[in-house]
Amino acid sequence: MDRPRQTRAPAGARLLVAASALALLTALALAGGQPRASAAANPRPSFVVIQTDDQTLDGLYATFRSSFGAAVTRAMPNTLDLIAKRGMTLNRYYVSYPLCCPARVSVLTGRYAHNHNVRGNVPPNGGYTGFSFRGAANHNLATWLQGAGYRTIHAGKFLNGYGREPFDDGTTVPTGWSAWHSVLKADTEHFFYGYTLNDNGVINGPQGDSGSWDTREYGIRDDIGCPFAPINGLPCYHITDTLTRIATEEMLATPPTKPFYLQLDYTAPHGDFRRPAGPEPAPRHYDWFKGARLPHNRSEGLDEGNVRDKPRFIRDAPHLPPSDKRTYRVYYQKQLDSLRSIDDGVKLILDTLGSMRRLRNTYVIFTSDNGFFFGEHRLIGGKFLAYEPATHLPFLIRGPGIRPGSETGELAANIDIAPTILELARAKADKSTDGRSLVPFLRDPDLRSRRPILFESFVETADVEANGGISRARRGGGASASILAPPKDYEGIRLGPYKYIAWPTGEKELYDITRDPDELNSLHKIPNFFPIRNFLHRQLRRLEGCVGRECREVTPKLPLTRKEQQRLQRKKQKERRQRQQEKRRREKAAT
Repeated sequence: MDRPRQTRAPAGARLLVAASALALLTALALAGGQPRASAAANPRPSFVVIQTDDQTLDGLYATFRSSFGAAVTRAMPNTLDLIAKRGMTLNRYYVSYPLCCPARVSVLTGRYAHNHNVRGNVPPNGGYTGFSFRGAANHNLATWLQGAGYRTIHAGKFLNGYGREPFDDGTTVPTGWSAWHSVLKADTEHFFYGYTLNDNGVINGPQGDSGSWDTREYGIRDDIGCPFAPINGLPCYHITDTLTRIATEEMLATPPTKPFYLQLDYTAPHGDFRRPAGPEPAPRHYDWFKGARLPHNRSEGLDEGNVRDKPRFIRDAPHLPPSDKRTYRVYYQKQLDSLRSIDDGVKLILDTLGSMRRLRNTYVIFTSDNGFFFGEHRLIGGKFLAYEPATHLPFLIRGPGIRPGSETGELAANIDIAPTILELARAKADKSTDGRSLVPFLRDPDLRSRRPILFESFVETADVEANGGISRARRGGGASASILAPPKDYEGIRLGPYKYIAWPTGEKELYDITRDPDELNSLHKIPNFFPIRNFLHRQLRRLEGCVGRECREVTPKLPLTRKEQQRLQRKKQKERRQRQQEKRRREKAAT
Protein backbone atom coordinates (compact mmCIF):
# COMPACT_ATOMS: atom_id res chain seq x y z
CA MET A 1 0.00 0.00 0.00
CA ASP A 2 3.05 2.28 -0.01
CA ARG A 3 2.02 4.13 -3.16
CA PRO A 4 2.44 7.87 -2.55
CA ARG A 5 5.69 9.72 -2.03
CA GLN A 6 6.25 12.64 0.31
CA THR A 7 8.57 15.56 1.33
CA ARG A 8 10.16 16.31 4.65
CA ALA A 9 10.25 19.26 7.03
CA PRO A 10 13.52 21.02 7.90
CA ALA A 11 15.70 18.92 10.19
CA GLY A 12 15.95 21.68 12.77
CA ALA A 13 12.18 21.92 13.10
CA ARG A 14 11.95 18.16 13.56
CA LEU A 15 14.54 18.14 16.32
CA LEU A 16 12.73 21.00 18.06
CA VAL A 17 9.44 19.15 17.89
CA ALA A 18 10.96 15.89 19.14
CA ALA A 19 12.73 17.53 22.08
CA SER A 20 9.69 19.58 23.00
CA ALA A 21 7.40 16.56 22.78
CA LEU A 22 9.60 14.72 25.26
CA ALA A 23 9.42 17.66 27.66
CA LEU A 24 5.63 17.81 27.35
CA LEU A 25 5.28 14.09 27.97
CA THR A 26 7.34 14.41 31.15
CA ALA A 27 5.13 17.25 32.32
CA LEU A 28 1.96 15.33 31.54
CA ALA A 29 3.19 12.29 33.42
CA LEU A 30 3.68 14.43 36.51
CA ALA A 31 0.54 16.54 36.10
CA GLY A 32 -1.75 16.85 39.07
CA GLY A 33 0.25 14.55 41.36
CA GLN A 34 -2.23 11.79 40.52
CA PRO A 35 -1.51 8.34 41.99
CA ARG A 36 -0.55 5.82 39.34
CA ALA A 37 -2.94 2.99 38.68
CA SER A 38 -1.98 -0.56 37.80
CA ALA A 39 -3.82 -3.17 35.78
CA ALA A 40 -4.09 -5.27 38.92
CA ALA A 41 -5.93 -2.47 40.73
CA ASN A 42 -8.19 -1.88 37.73
CA PRO A 43 -9.11 -5.28 36.29
CA ARG A 44 -11.73 -3.97 33.89
CA PRO A 45 -10.00 -2.58 30.78
CA SER A 46 -10.23 1.00 29.57
CA PHE A 47 -10.79 1.97 25.93
CA VAL A 48 -9.51 4.66 23.58
CA VAL A 49 -11.24 4.87 20.20
CA ILE A 50 -9.47 7.24 17.81
CA GLN A 51 -11.61 8.07 14.78
CA THR A 52 -10.46 10.27 11.91
CA ASP A 53 -12.67 12.02 9.34
CA ASP A 54 -12.57 11.03 5.64
CA GLN A 55 -9.31 9.08 5.98
CA THR A 56 -8.69 6.39 3.37
CA LEU A 57 -6.76 3.17 3.78
CA ASP A 58 -4.17 4.62 1.41
CA GLY A 59 -3.59 7.52 3.79
CA LEU A 60 -2.66 5.19 6.64
CA TYR A 61 0.04 3.40 4.66
CA ALA A 62 1.23 6.30 2.49
CA THR A 63 4.96 6.89 2.04
CA PHE A 64 6.87 9.54 0.13
CA ARG A 65 10.40 10.07 -1.13
CA SER A 66 11.09 13.68 -2.11
CA SER A 67 13.91 12.73 -4.50
CA PHE A 68 15.97 9.74 -5.55
CA GLY A 69 18.05 8.58 -2.62
CA ALA A 70 16.15 10.69 -0.09
CA ALA A 71 14.82 9.10 3.07
CA VAL A 72 11.30 7.72 2.99
CA THR A 73 8.72 9.59 5.05
CA ARG A 74 5.68 7.69 6.32
CA ALA A 75 2.34 9.39 6.85
CA MET A 76 1.57 7.67 10.15
CA PRO A 77 4.66 5.93 11.59
CA ASN A 78 3.57 6.10 15.24
CA THR A 79 0.14 4.69 14.47
CA LEU A 80 1.60 1.75 12.56
CA ASP A 81 4.47 1.10 14.97
CA LEU A 82 2.62 1.60 18.25
CA ILE A 83 -0.80 0.14 17.41
CA ALA A 84 -0.50 -2.14 14.36
CA LYS A 85 2.89 -3.68 15.21
CA ARG A 86 1.90 -4.09 18.86
CA GLY A 87 -1.61 -5.22 18.12
CA MET A 88 -3.79 -6.47 15.28
CA THR A 89 -4.71 -5.18 11.84
CA LEU A 90 -8.14 -6.05 10.48
CA ASN A 91 -7.42 -6.19 6.76
CA ARG A 92 -11.05 -6.41 5.64
CA TYR A 93 -12.79 -3.79 7.75
CA TYR A 94 -15.66 -1.92 6.07
CA VAL A 95 -18.08 0.86 6.84
CA SER A 96 -21.62 -0.14 5.94
CA TYR A 97 -22.84 3.34 4.94
CA PRO A 98 -19.98 5.66 3.90
CA LEU A 99 -21.39 8.95 5.12
CA CYS A 100 -20.42 10.76 8.31
CA CYS A 101 -23.49 10.68 10.57
CA PRO A 102 -24.91 7.25 9.68
CA ALA A 103 -21.43 5.74 10.00
CA ARG A 104 -20.71 7.34 13.37
CA VAL A 105 -24.08 6.35 14.81
CA SER A 106 -23.44 2.76 13.67
CA VAL A 107 -20.21 2.82 15.70
CA LEU A 108 -22.11 4.03 18.77
CA THR A 109 -25.10 1.69 18.47
CA GLY A 110 -23.76 -1.40 16.69
CA ARG A 111 -26.68 -1.08 14.27
CA TYR A 112 -27.10 -0.65 10.54
CA ALA A 113 -28.59 2.66 9.45
CA HIS A 114 -31.91 1.05 8.54
CA ASN A 115 -32.27 0.21 12.26
CA HIS A 116 -30.81 3.23 14.03
CA ASN A 117 -32.63 5.43 11.44
CA VAL A 118 -30.08 8.26 11.27
CA ARG A 119 -30.15 8.12 7.49
CA GLY A 120 -28.10 11.11 6.39
CA ASN A 121 -26.30 14.26 7.48
CA VAL A 122 -29.17 16.75 7.38
CA PRO A 123 -32.52 17.12 9.21
CA PRO A 124 -35.06 15.78 9.71
CA ASN A 125 -33.83 12.19 9.34
CA GLY A 126 -30.12 12.82 9.60
CA GLY A 127 -27.41 14.71 11.44
CA TYR A 128 -27.50 15.56 15.12
CA THR A 129 -31.17 16.50 14.84
CA GLY A 130 -32.13 13.08 13.52
CA PHE A 131 -30.00 11.43 16.19
CA SER A 132 -31.40 13.47 19.09
CA PHE A 133 -35.02 12.49 18.39
CA ARG A 134 -34.35 8.77 18.03
CA GLY A 135 -33.67 5.92 20.39
CA ALA A 136 -30.00 5.96 19.46
CA ALA A 137 -29.53 9.10 21.57
CA ASN A 138 -30.33 7.22 24.78
CA HIS A 139 -29.24 3.72 23.87
CA ASN A 140 -25.65 3.67 22.71
CA LEU A 141 -22.12 2.75 23.73
CA ALA A 142 -21.75 5.80 25.99
CA THR A 143 -24.94 5.12 27.98
CA TRP A 144 -24.20 1.40 28.22
CA LEU A 145 -20.64 1.87 29.46
CA GLN A 146 -21.54 4.70 31.81
CA GLY A 147 -24.24 2.48 33.27
CA ALA A 148 -21.61 -0.21 33.79
CA GLY A 149 -19.43 2.14 35.84
CA TYR A 150 -17.19 3.60 33.17
CA ARG A 151 -16.16 7.24 32.92
CA THR A 152 -17.07 8.19 29.35
CA ILE A 153 -15.16 10.95 27.56
CA HIS A 154 -15.77 12.55 24.19
CA ALA A 155 -13.40 14.97 22.46
CA GLY A 156 -13.75 16.29 18.93
CA LYS A 157 -16.35 16.16 16.20
CA PHE A 158 -19.69 14.58 17.03
CA LEU A 159 -22.41 14.69 14.36
CA ASN A 160 -23.21 17.12 11.56
CA GLY A 161 -25.50 19.90 12.73
CA TYR A 162 -24.36 19.74 16.34
CA GLY A 163 -24.32 23.30 17.70
CA ARG A 164 -26.11 24.74 14.68
CA GLU A 165 -29.26 26.74 15.36
CA PRO A 166 -32.20 26.51 15.16
CA PHE A 167 -31.80 22.78 15.76
CA ASP A 168 -29.25 23.00 18.60
CA ASP A 169 -27.81 25.92 20.58
CA GLY A 170 -24.46 24.24 21.21
CA THR A 171 -24.79 23.81 25.00
CA THR A 172 -26.29 20.31 24.87
CA VAL A 173 -24.34 17.44 26.41
CA PRO A 174 -25.80 14.21 25.02
CA THR A 175 -26.87 11.49 27.41
CA GLY A 176 -24.20 9.08 28.58
CA TRP A 177 -21.09 11.26 28.57
CA SER A 178 -19.20 12.02 31.78
CA ALA A 179 -16.88 14.52 30.08
CA TRP A 180 -17.83 16.36 26.90
CA HIS A 181 -15.61 18.49 24.63
CA SER A 182 -17.13 18.71 21.18
CA VAL A 183 -16.74 20.99 18.18
CA LEU A 184 -19.72 23.15 17.20
CA LYS A 185 -20.78 23.47 13.54
CA ALA A 186 -18.00 21.13 12.47
CA ASP A 187 -19.73 20.34 9.19
CA THR A 188 -20.51 23.85 7.90
CA GLU A 189 -17.42 25.65 9.17
CA HIS A 190 -14.85 22.90 9.70
CA PHE A 191 -12.23 25.32 10.98
CA PHE A 192 -8.75 24.29 12.01
CA TYR A 193 -8.42 27.74 13.65
CA GLY A 194 -11.29 29.81 15.01
CA TYR A 195 -13.44 26.85 16.03
CA THR A 196 -15.77 26.79 19.04
CA LEU A 197 -16.04 24.01 21.62
CA ASN A 198 -18.72 22.90 24.02
CA ASP A 199 -16.75 22.04 27.16
CA ASN A 200 -19.16 20.22 29.47
CA GLY A 201 -22.03 22.53 28.55
CA VAL A 202 -19.98 25.75 28.43
CA ILE A 203 -19.28 27.33 25.04
CA ASN A 204 -15.63 28.33 24.59
CA GLY A 205 -14.37 30.14 21.55
CA PRO A 206 -13.65 31.04 18.97
CA GLN A 207 -10.22 29.55 19.58
CA GLY A 208 -7.82 31.04 17.10
CA ASP A 209 -8.57 33.11 14.01
CA SER A 210 -10.78 31.56 11.33
CA GLY A 211 -10.02 34.36 8.89
CA SER A 212 -12.48 35.33 6.19
CA TRP A 213 -14.89 33.51 3.89
CA ASP A 214 -14.15 36.20 1.29
CA THR A 215 -10.41 35.57 1.16
CA ARG A 216 -10.72 31.91 2.20
CA GLU A 217 -7.60 32.37 4.31
CA TYR A 218 -6.98 31.85 8.01
CA GLY A 219 -6.07 34.96 9.97
CA ILE A 220 -3.22 33.73 12.18
CA ARG A 221 -1.64 30.28 12.16
CA ASP A 222 0.25 28.61 14.99
CA ASP A 223 3.97 29.02 15.45
CA ILE A 224 6.04 26.15 14.04
CA GLY A 225 7.02 25.12 17.57
CA CYS A 226 3.40 24.52 18.61
CA PRO A 227 2.11 22.83 20.64
CA PHE A 228 5.29 21.80 22.43
CA ALA A 229 7.50 24.94 22.45
CA PRO A 230 6.12 27.90 20.50
CA ILE A 231 8.95 30.27 19.67
CA ASN A 232 6.73 33.36 19.68
CA GLY A 233 5.24 32.57 23.08
CA LEU A 234 1.64 32.84 21.81
CA PRO A 235 -1.10 30.27 22.52
CA CYS A 236 -1.40 27.28 20.17
CA TYR A 237 -4.82 26.69 18.60
CA HIS A 238 -4.53 24.09 15.82
CA ILE A 239 -7.55 21.89 16.44
CA THR A 240 -5.80 18.52 16.15
CA ASP A 241 -3.31 19.45 18.87
CA THR A 242 -6.09 20.95 21.01
CA LEU A 243 -8.12 17.73 20.87
CA THR A 244 -5.06 15.66 21.75
CA ARG A 245 -4.37 17.92 24.74
CA ILE A 246 -7.98 17.66 25.95
CA ALA A 247 -7.93 13.87 25.59
CA THR A 248 -4.72 13.47 27.61
CA GLU A 249 -5.95 15.85 30.32
CA GLU A 250 -9.22 13.92 30.67
CA MET A 251 -7.39 10.60 30.92
CA LEU A 252 -5.15 12.02 33.63
CA ALA A 253 -8.20 13.40 35.43
CA THR A 254 -9.84 9.96 35.64
CA PRO A 255 -9.59 8.35 39.09
CA PRO A 256 -6.93 5.63 38.96
CA THR A 257 -9.32 2.83 39.94
CA LYS A 258 -12.08 3.83 37.50
CA PRO A 259 -12.14 2.42 33.96
CA PHE A 260 -12.76 4.90 31.17
CA TYR A 261 -13.94 5.03 27.60
CA LEU A 262 -12.41 7.82 25.52
CA GLN A 263 -13.73 8.57 22.03
CA LEU A 264 -11.37 10.96 20.28
CA ASP A 265 -12.91 12.17 17.02
CA TYR A 266 -10.37 14.21 15.07
CA THR A 267 -11.70 16.58 12.41
CA ALA A 268 -8.70 15.92 10.13
CA PRO A 269 -8.09 14.96 7.40
CA HIS A 270 -11.46 16.37 6.23
CA GLY A 271 -11.07 19.51 4.12
CA ASP A 272 -11.80 22.94 5.58
CA PHE A 273 -12.96 25.12 2.63
CA ARG A 274 -9.87 27.31 3.05
CA ARG A 275 -7.02 27.77 0.60
CA PRO A 276 -5.27 25.64 -0.50
CA ALA A 277 -7.44 22.61 -1.18
CA GLY A 278 -7.74 20.09 1.62
CA PRO A 279 -7.29 20.32 5.39
CA GLU A 280 -5.02 22.81 7.13
CA PRO A 281 -1.93 20.95 8.46
CA ALA A 282 -0.16 21.91 11.64
CA PRO A 283 2.66 24.36 10.74
CA ARG A 284 5.35 21.92 11.86
CA HIS A 285 4.18 19.52 9.14
CA TYR A 286 3.39 21.98 6.37
CA ASP A 287 4.43 20.70 2.91
CA TRP A 288 6.01 17.51 4.23
CA PHE A 289 4.22 15.68 1.43
CA LYS A 290 4.42 18.31 -1.29
CA GLY A 291 4.86 16.46 -4.57
CA ALA A 292 3.00 13.30 -3.51
CA ARG A 293 0.92 11.80 -6.28
CA LEU A 294 -2.72 10.82 -6.03
CA PRO A 295 -3.14 7.46 -4.29
CA HIS A 296 -4.16 5.59 -7.47
CA ASN A 297 -2.96 5.83 -11.04
CA ARG A 298 -4.84 5.30 -14.30
CA SER A 299 -4.35 1.54 -14.24
CA GLU A 300 -5.85 1.49 -10.73
CA GLY A 301 -9.02 3.37 -11.67
CA LEU A 302 -8.04 7.05 -11.65
CA ASP A 303 -10.35 8.78 -14.16
CA GLU A 304 -11.39 5.29 -15.26
CA GLY A 305 -11.41 4.94 -19.04
CA ASN A 306 -13.85 2.09 -19.64
CA VAL A 307 -16.93 2.51 -17.46
CA ARG A 308 -19.33 0.42 -19.55
CA ASP A 309 -19.74 -1.99 -16.63
CA LYS A 310 -20.69 0.83 -14.24
CA PRO A 311 -24.17 2.29 -13.50
CA ARG A 312 -25.49 5.03 -15.75
CA PHE A 313 -24.69 7.96 -13.46
CA ILE A 314 -21.00 7.03 -13.74
CA ARG A 315 -21.22 6.24 -17.46
CA ASP A 316 -22.63 9.74 -17.94
CA ALA A 317 -19.87 11.39 -15.87
CA PRO A 318 -17.24 13.20 -17.97
CA HIS A 319 -13.53 12.57 -17.66
CA LEU A 320 -11.86 14.59 -14.95
CA PRO A 321 -10.41 17.90 -16.19
CA PRO A 322 -6.70 18.51 -15.47
CA SER A 323 -7.66 21.33 -13.08
CA ASP A 324 -9.61 18.93 -10.85
CA LYS A 325 -6.75 16.45 -10.85
CA ARG A 326 -4.33 19.19 -9.80
CA THR A 327 -6.71 20.47 -7.11
CA TYR A 328 -7.27 17.06 -5.58
CA ARG A 329 -3.61 16.18 -5.77
CA VAL A 330 -3.00 19.18 -3.47
CA TYR A 331 -5.97 18.02 -1.36
CA TYR A 332 -4.37 14.60 -0.94
CA GLN A 333 -0.99 16.11 -0.05
CA LYS A 334 -2.64 18.25 2.62
CA GLN A 335 -4.48 15.20 3.95
CA LEU A 336 -1.13 13.46 4.43
CA ASP A 337 0.34 16.60 6.03
CA SER A 338 -2.59 16.78 8.45
CA LEU A 339 -2.29 13.10 9.40
CA ARG A 340 1.13 13.77 10.92
CA SER A 341 -0.33 15.79 13.81
CA ILE A 342 -2.88 13.01 14.40
CA ASP A 343 0.05 10.60 14.41
CA ASP A 344 1.78 12.78 17.03
CA GLY A 345 -1.45 12.60 19.01
CA VAL A 346 -1.49 8.80 18.86
CA LYS A 347 1.98 8.70 20.39
CA LEU A 348 1.06 11.20 23.08
CA ILE A 349 -2.08 9.24 23.99
CA LEU A 350 -0.10 6.00 24.32
CA ASP A 351 2.76 7.68 26.21
CA THR A 352 0.24 9.21 28.61
CA LEU A 353 -1.35 5.81 29.19
CA GLY A 354 2.12 4.47 29.88
CA SER A 355 2.88 7.23 32.37
CA MET A 356 -0.39 6.35 34.15
CA ARG A 357 0.54 2.66 34.13
CA ARG A 358 -2.73 1.91 32.32
CA LEU A 359 -1.41 1.05 28.88
CA ARG A 360 -1.33 -2.71 29.48
CA ASN A 361 -4.98 -2.73 30.47
CA THR A 362 -6.31 -0.40 27.76
CA TYR A 363 -7.60 -1.28 24.31
CA VAL A 364 -6.66 1.35 21.72
CA ILE A 365 -8.58 1.35 18.43
CA PHE A 366 -7.70 3.44 15.39
CA THR A 367 -10.18 3.83 12.51
CA SER A 368 -11.97 6.31 10.22
CA ASP A 369 -15.65 7.16 9.72
CA ASN A 370 -15.58 6.80 5.92
CA GLY A 371 -13.18 7.09 3.01
CA PHE A 372 -12.92 9.52 0.12
CA PHE A 373 -12.68 9.47 -3.68
CA PHE A 374 -9.60 10.95 -5.32
CA GLY A 375 -10.64 10.39 -8.93
CA GLU A 376 -11.32 6.65 -8.86
CA HIS A 377 -14.12 5.73 -11.30
CA ARG A 378 -14.25 9.44 -12.28
CA LEU A 379 -15.46 10.25 -8.75
CA ILE A 380 -13.91 13.10 -6.87
CA GLY A 381 -14.52 14.94 -3.64
CA GLY A 382 -17.10 12.63 -2.05
CA LYS A 383 -17.73 9.20 -0.52
CA PHE A 384 -21.37 7.92 -0.48
CA LEU A 385 -20.79 4.80 -2.64
CA ALA A 386 -19.86 1.20 -1.85
CA TYR A 387 -16.59 1.23 -3.83
CA GLU A 388 -13.38 0.39 -1.98
CA PRO A 389 -11.92 3.92 -1.54
CA ALA A 390 -15.05 4.94 0.41
CA THR A 391 -15.84 1.77 2.39
CA HIS A 392 -12.62 -0.24 2.93
CA LEU A 393 -11.03 1.53 5.89
CA PRO A 394 -8.25 1.31 8.47
CA PHE A 395 -8.89 -0.66 11.65
CA LEU A 396 -6.06 -1.26 14.11
CA ILE A 397 -6.39 -2.45 17.71
CA ARG A 398 -3.97 -3.21 20.53
CA GLY A 399 -4.70 -4.31 24.06
CA PRO A 400 -4.69 -7.19 26.53
CA GLY A 401 -4.69 -10.61 24.91
CA ILE A 402 -4.05 -9.37 21.37
CA ARG A 403 -0.95 -10.83 19.74
CA PRO A 404 1.51 -8.12 18.60
CA GLY A 405 1.90 -7.84 14.85
CA SER A 406 -1.08 -10.08 14.12
CA GLU A 407 -3.53 -9.70 11.23
CA THR A 408 -6.92 -11.12 10.36
CA GLY A 409 -8.75 -11.32 7.06
CA GLU A 410 -12.14 -11.86 8.71
CA LEU A 411 -14.77 -9.49 7.38
CA ALA A 412 -15.61 -6.81 9.95
CA ALA A 413 -17.62 -3.60 9.96
CA ASN A 414 -18.32 -0.51 12.04
CA ILE A 415 -21.43 -2.22 13.50
CA ASP A 416 -19.02 -4.63 15.26
CA ILE A 417 -17.19 -2.02 17.34
CA ALA A 418 -19.84 -1.56 20.04
CA PRO A 419 -20.47 -5.31 20.61
CA THR A 420 -16.71 -5.92 20.78
CA ILE A 421 -16.13 -3.21 23.38
CA LEU A 422 -19.14 -4.35 25.41
CA GLU A 423 -17.83 -7.91 25.65
CA LEU A 424 -14.35 -6.76 26.62
CA ALA A 425 -15.84 -4.39 29.23
CA ARG A 426 -18.20 -7.08 30.54
CA ALA A 427 -21.08 -4.69 29.93
CA LYS A 428 -24.42 -5.19 28.21
CA ALA A 429 -26.54 -3.31 25.69
CA ASP A 430 -30.18 -2.62 26.51
CA LYS A 431 -31.08 -2.78 22.82
CA SER A 432 -30.24 -5.40 20.22
CA THR A 433 -27.20 -4.86 18.02
CA ASP A 434 -26.79 -5.92 14.40
CA GLY A 435 -23.03 -6.36 14.71
CA ARG A 436 -21.18 -9.06 16.60
CA SER A 437 -18.25 -9.16 18.98
CA LEU A 438 -14.89 -9.56 17.24
CA VAL A 439 -13.25 -10.92 20.39
CA PRO A 440 -12.97 -14.52 19.07
CA PHE A 441 -11.17 -13.20 15.97
CA LEU A 442 -8.89 -10.98 18.06
CA ARG A 443 -7.86 -14.01 20.07
CA ASP A 444 -7.48 -16.31 17.04
CA PRO A 445 -6.42 -14.46 13.84
CA ASP A 446 -6.95 -17.61 11.75
CA LEU A 447 -10.62 -17.97 12.67
CA ARG A 448 -13.05 -17.36 9.78
CA SER A 449 -16.81 -17.23 9.27
CA ARG A 450 -19.29 -16.53 6.48
CA ARG A 451 -21.01 -13.55 8.12
CA PRO A 452 -21.65 -11.01 5.30
CA ILE A 453 -21.48 -7.21 5.46
CA LEU A 454 -24.41 -5.14 4.20
CA PHE A 455 -23.89 -1.89 2.26
CA GLU A 456 -26.79 0.53 2.24
CA SER A 457 -27.45 4.18 1.46
CA PHE A 458 -30.29 6.61 1.87
CA VAL A 459 -28.24 9.57 0.68
CA GLU A 460 -30.11 12.73 -0.34
CA THR A 461 -28.97 15.45 -2.73
CA ALA A 462 -28.58 17.72 0.32
CA ASP A 463 -26.10 15.25 1.83
CA VAL A 464 -24.05 15.35 -1.35
CA GLU A 465 -24.16 19.13 -1.53
CA ALA A 466 -22.88 19.43 2.03
CA ASN A 467 -20.00 17.03 1.53
CA GLY A 468 -18.96 17.21 -2.10
CA GLY A 469 -16.09 18.69 -4.06
CA ILE A 470 -14.08 21.56 -2.59
CA SER A 471 -13.13 23.39 -5.75
CA ARG A 472 -16.40 25.34 -5.82
CA ALA A 473 -16.88 25.91 -2.09
CA ARG A 474 -19.17 28.80 -1.40
CA ARG A 475 -19.45 31.43 1.30
CA GLY A 476 -20.91 30.11 4.55
CA GLY A 477 -19.77 26.51 4.10
CA GLY A 478 -20.73 23.58 1.94
CA ALA A 479 -19.71 22.75 -1.59
CA SER A 480 -21.14 21.39 -4.80
CA ALA A 481 -20.67 17.75 -5.70
CA SER A 482 -18.36 16.55 -8.46
CA ILE A 483 -21.23 14.69 -10.15
CA LEU A 484 -24.98 14.52 -9.68
CA ALA A 485 -26.23 12.71 -6.62
CA PRO A 486 -26.14 8.93 -7.09
CA PRO A 487 -29.37 6.95 -7.21
CA LYS A 488 -30.92 6.85 -3.77
CA ASP A 489 -31.25 3.62 -1.77
CA TYR A 490 -28.62 1.41 -3.39
CA GLU A 491 -27.69 -1.78 -1.54
CA GLY A 492 -24.77 -4.13 -1.58
CA ILE A 493 -23.16 -7.09 0.14
CA ARG A 494 -19.59 -8.16 0.87
CA LEU A 495 -19.02 -11.89 1.31
CA GLY A 496 -15.97 -14.06 0.68
CA PRO A 497 -13.94 -12.51 -2.14
CA TYR A 498 -16.99 -10.83 -3.69
CA LYS A 499 -18.78 -7.51 -3.56
CA TYR A 500 -22.23 -7.23 -5.12
CA ILE A 501 -24.09 -3.92 -5.57
CA ALA A 502 -27.74 -3.55 -6.61
CA TRP A 503 -28.89 -0.11 -7.78
CA PRO A 504 -32.53 1.05 -7.59
CA THR A 505 -32.42 1.45 -11.38
CA GLY A 506 -32.07 -2.33 -11.70
CA GLU A 507 -28.39 -2.11 -12.59
CA LYS A 508 -25.97 -4.51 -10.93
CA GLU A 509 -22.25 -4.79 -10.22
CA LEU A 510 -20.20 -7.80 -9.08
CA TYR A 511 -16.50 -7.75 -8.26
CA ASP A 512 -13.97 -10.31 -7.11
CA ILE A 513 -12.07 -7.98 -4.76
CA THR A 514 -9.24 -10.46 -4.28
CA ARG A 515 -8.42 -10.46 -7.99
CA ASP A 516 -9.75 -7.00 -8.85
CA PRO A 517 -9.18 -4.77 -5.81
CA ASP A 518 -9.66 -1.61 -7.89
CA GLU A 519 -13.10 -2.74 -9.11
CA LEU A 520 -12.36 -2.18 -12.78
CA ASN A 521 -14.17 -5.18 -14.25
CA SER A 522 -17.66 -6.03 -13.10
CA LEU A 523 -18.56 -9.71 -13.51
CA HIS A 524 -22.33 -9.30 -13.28
CA LYS A 525 -22.96 -9.94 -17.01
CA ILE A 526 -20.60 -12.88 -17.35
CA PRO A 527 -22.63 -16.14 -17.41
CA ASN A 528 -19.88 -17.98 -15.54
CA PHE A 529 -20.63 -15.88 -12.45
CA PHE A 530 -24.44 -16.01 -12.61
CA PRO A 531 -24.61 -18.57 -9.75
CA ILE A 532 -22.53 -16.23 -7.55
CA ARG A 533 -24.54 -13.16 -8.53
CA ASN A 534 -27.89 -14.85 -7.92
CA PHE A 535 -26.76 -16.26 -4.58
CA LEU A 536 -25.51 -12.86 -3.38
CA HIS A 537 -28.72 -11.19 -4.55
CA ARG A 538 -30.78 -13.60 -2.43
CA GLN A 539 -28.54 -12.97 0.58
CA LEU A 540 -28.84 -9.23 0.05
CA ARG A 541 -32.61 -9.43 0.09
CA ARG A 542 -32.37 -11.34 3.38
CA LEU A 543 -30.12 -8.68 4.92
CA GLU A 544 -31.78 -5.48 3.69
CA GLY A 545 -34.34 -5.45 6.51
CA CYS A 546 -32.51 -7.59 9.04
CA VAL A 547 -32.64 -6.82 12.76
CA GLY A 548 -30.30 -8.03 15.47
CA ARG A 549 -29.46 -11.72 15.26
CA GLU A 550 -30.69 -11.94 11.66
CA CYS A 551 -27.89 -9.58 10.62
CA ARG A 552 -25.26 -11.79 12.25
CA GLU A 553 -26.29 -15.08 10.71
CA VAL A 554 -23.71 -16.80 8.53
CA THR A 555 -24.60 -17.78 4.97
CA PRO A 556 -24.40 -21.16 3.26
CA LYS A 557 -21.24 -21.81 1.30
CA LEU A 558 -20.81 -19.75 -1.85
CA PRO A 559 -21.90 -21.71 -4.93
CA LEU A 560 -19.44 -22.71 -7.58
CA THR A 561 -19.15 -20.75 -10.79
CA ARG A 562 -20.45 -22.46 -13.91
CA LYS A 563 -16.94 -23.40 -15.01
CA GLU A 564 -16.18 -24.79 -11.57
CA GLN A 565 -19.40 -26.78 -11.70
CA GLN A 566 -18.46 -28.14 -15.13
CA ARG A 567 -14.97 -29.07 -13.94
CA LEU A 568 -16.43 -30.78 -10.90
CA GLN A 569 -18.93 -32.63 -13.08
CA ARG A 570 -16.17 -33.78 -15.45
CA LYS A 571 -14.08 -34.89 -12.48
CA LYS A 572 -16.97 -36.91 -11.06
CA GLN A 573 -17.68 -38.46 -14.45
CA LYS A 574 -14.02 -39.41 -14.79
CA GLU A 575 -13.99 -40.93 -11.32
CA ARG A 576 -17.20 -42.83 -12.12
CA ARG A 577 -15.68 -44.24 -15.32
CA GLN A 578 -12.55 -45.24 -13.44
CA ARG A 579 -14.61 -47.04 -10.81
CA GLN A 580 -16.58 -48.86 -13.53
CA GLN A 581 -13.37 -49.86 -15.31
CA GLU A 582 -11.86 -51.09 -12.06
CA LYS A 583 -15.02 -53.07 -11.34
CA ARG A 584 -14.88 -54.73 -14.78
CA ARG A 585 -11.19 -55.60 -14.26
CA ARG A 586 -11.98 -57.25 -10.94
CA GLU A 587 -14.88 -59.19 -12.45
CA LYS A 588 -12.71 -60.33 -15.35
CA ALA A 589 -9.92 -61.36 -12.98
CA ALA A 590 -12.42 -63.33 -10.87
CA THR A 591 -13.56 -65.39 -13.90
